Amino acid sequence: MIFTILKVIGIILLVVLALILTALLCVLFVPVKYRAVGSFDNTDIRAKAHVSWLLHLFALHIEYAQETDGYIRLAFVKKKLFDNYEALDDDDMDEAAKTETEDKVSENTGDEPKIPADESEHVADDQTENESTTQIHNEQRTVNDENQHIKQQTKLTHQKTYKKRSEKPHKKQFKDRSDKIKNCIYKLKREYSDERNKAAFSHLKKELFIILKRICPRRLKLTMVYSTGSPDTTGISLGILACFPVGYTNRWRITPDFESEKPYAKGSFDIKGHVIVISILAATLRILFDKNCRRLYNRISR
Repeated sequence: MIFTILKVIGIILLVVLALILTALLCVLFVPVKYRAVGSFDNTDIRAKAHVSWLLHLFALHIEYAQETDGYIRLAFVKKKLFDNYEALDDDDMDEAAKTETEDKVSENTGDEPKIPADESEHVADDQTENESTTQIHNEQRTVNDENQHIKQQTKLTHQKTYKKRSEKPHKKQFKDRSDKIKNCIYKLKREYSDERNKAAFSHLKKELFIILKRICPRRLKLTMVYSTGSPDTTGISLGILACFPVGYTNRWRITPDFESEKPYAKGSFDIKGHVIVISILAATLRILFDKNCRRLYNRISR
């Protein structure tokens, strides 16, 4: 009986370990595929991006036209990433708050009190007129206070609906961050000029180039017709684009328009590639375990 229980427990442990090992191998060796296609016509840009892994078990899809839309899917569970609404700026929020305020005030207060203007009867004396004027001012002040309160409440309601703008950092924080960046750049320049760190920078350059090569797309198609509005600058820009070998390897089709007097650009693109986690992880580990890179990191972090 005891051996049977131990046998069952061992089988369960082996199954769990096999599942963990399978999941780890899938994460390391199954490529993460990505693709982006789109078109552009001056400022009118339409694009779609899709990232998938493990036979589309995990997928991320984003579309952009006049608004951004997208979803993330894990197995059969799908969740939207964006809420399609037009964010109001401060003026629009104030206008909406003002409209709602006027409606609410008109419902709560009704018509404004009217001042009798029949001068022929001479019924009201000076004291009664002063009292009525004071009462009118008090009522108007009450209405203005209520109007301001409703406006603030309505504005808070609109601000809860839309995203809050990120607060700008204070001058002191900005200065501290800029000083840290300058100090880091100064240390990098100093260490780069040091002869003892040439091996570390050479190794970093080699490994980062490998990581960039693994991440870059395998296919990058581009079809474009463009003009800068002037034949000479159009020709110069075409010559600059011709200097990049990526255009030849991916057979870009770029057609310059020397006759147009207005600058424009329209065309389409198709980007496709994949990333294998084990290659990125291996390059990162080679950087971390290199003694020259560790010494460089210690010198910079001091």
